[in-house]
Amino acid sequence: MAVVLLAALCATAVIGSVSVRHDIGRLRTSVAERAAVADQLRFALSDLDAQRADTLAPGTVVVDATHSEIVGDEINALITARQRRAQISDLLRRLSADTAHATDLRAIFDALGRYDDISGQASYVDDQDPVRPPGKPPAVAVSMNVQAGDVMTDTLLKDVDALSAGYQAQAGQLRDEAHDAARRWALAVGVLGTLTLLHLLRWQRELARDYRRLLNPALVAATAAVLAVALAGGLALVSAAGTVSSASREGLRPWNRLAEARAVAAQAAATESRWFVHGSFAAQDEARFDAMTKELGVLLSPDGYAGAAERPAYEDVLTRFGHFRADDRKLRAQQAAGDTEGAARTLTDVARGAVAFDFWDFATTLDGLAASRLDDFTRQVDDARGALDGWPAVPAGALGAAAALVAVGLRRRYAEYR
Repeated sequence: MAVVLLAALCATAVIGSVSVRHDIGRLRTSVAERAAVADQLRFALSDLDAQRADTLAPGTVVVDATHSEIVGDEINALITARQRRAQISDLLRRLSADTAHATDLRAIFDALGRYDDISGQASYVDDQDPVRPPGKPPAVAVSMNVQAGDVMTDTLLKDVDALSAGYQAQAGQLRDEAHDAARRWALAVGVLGTLTLLHLLRWQRELARDYRRLLNPALVAATAAVLAVALAGGLALVSAAGTVSSASREGLRPWNRLAEARAVAAQAAATESRWFVHGSFAAQDEARFDAMTKELGVLLSPDGYAGAAERPAYEDVLTRFGHFRADDRKLRAQQAAGDTEGAARTLTDVARGAVAFDFWDFATTLDGLAASRLDDFTRQVDDARGALDGWPAVPAGALGAAAALVAVGLRRRYAEYR
């Protein structure tokens, strides 16, 4: 009976630790290698759309008969668009390993091809008139950019949003599974450990009563091994469950909110860029931009998502978001006053007080804050998994030795039958 109980306890401790480590590993993969990559893809796509629209804003102003001046920074928009397009290809390559979402990824590839084709044609048409005024691209280029924007917002981003939401839902499910599994296995180890301890103690009491020996050293050592495995195993598994919950509360939950803010911010910037160049098509873009900035104000709030240590970082992001909003107000005022040249500079120049720079500053700071919360999550998840390092070997070795000690403890009883 002692050997059977030891074997059951050993199997439970080994299988439980391996199972919980596997569940925690799946949770980390789902967040760090799936949800985080999908979030980066959402941002890169939206920023690509903004940069493609920004390339249509700059233009040429004729100063005199022999001199003209380029207004706006088209080069920066072109370089950034190329970088974003390369980043998108890399992110899709990383997600392509997920065969479970192969159909969704194929639809994203198809929509991206259509977007590249239409936006490329818009740029080609615009390039045919190298001396056009700023903020007034050819009507055909504007129409094509509108179509490209529709593909981006109505198809591409919706598909990626659905993919991201699926990964986040999967992460939530895996978090619950890892937490609940750790609690169940901790209970199983505790119950079997208690039964094994009671059996060994009862057995020693029986031996002491029948053979007038107070202690059997081998069985005492075996009992100590069982007690150590039961206590350490149960505590390690309960600790892992608690750390997974803490990682979700302090890392995953705030990161999900900040990831959504990154996506909305990039879509707002893209909407603003399209608003500037779309002319008669701009009313819908303006309304969408206003709705997105209101949503950002909610998503960036630290209330309920940040402690005292994290609040300064949230306040810093909100300050930079305020700079971006101030640039938007300046841009609208210039456009309303008919200062298209100044508005083109405000939209595309790389300097403080320009949309291109202040959005980059805001988005970079927001990205750093989101990355820090994701790091909090992965660090705690790694700690939860690390708490079970060596556990397949520890219970097997300790309880195997305990089984051997049970046999040693019976040597004197065997001798009585010789």
